[in-house]
Amino acid sequence: MTAMSEELRDDSDPSARVEPATRPRTVPPEEQRKLARARRAVATIPPVRVRGVLVVEDDPDLQWRLARMLTVRGNRVVGTSSAEGAIELLRQWPVDLVLVDDSLPGMSGVELAKVVAAEHPETAVVLMSSEDDEGGRSALAARLAGAVATIAKPFRPEALLELLSSFPKGEPELA
Repeated sequence: MTAMSEELRDDSDPSARVEPATRPRTVPPEEQRKLARARRAVATIPPVRVRGVLVVEDDPDLQWRLARMLTVRGNRVVGTSSAEGAIELLRQWPVDLVLVDDSLPGMSGVELAKVVAAEHPETAVVLMSSEDDEGGRSALAARLAGAVATIAKPFRPEALLELLSSFPKGEPELA
């Protein structure tokens, strides 16, 4: 029994174990070339800048659809249903772009655009105007209030995405 306990003790002693020699893995030349090409390709990819978008829409379904569509395309999106909520969010969360409905309860979308232009001049505002806008009055008022663009509701998602693509870094290209 003593011989057996001696054997067990030797097995449990780490200094008594002999580890097999570990060899570094050799990478075949073809695999090395592939890795080098992949590294060069990754180095050419420009860094991605995520745009922060605030959606101000009192229709919860439309707000959700807009937020979902923009999130899927890589934006950070937050939404609210009131201008007052938008002002509070802008104080806490930096955004590059505000999509605002023109007919909000309380403060209108045009009034919100004025506040955003005054308090956050680096933030672009796009007004989503209703279809009953006669003669483009809200579009003109939005431009005077500081909005960079307007889009008439209902709009196709592709139209909004095309408009937003003109703001590659959150900086408006439209006058």
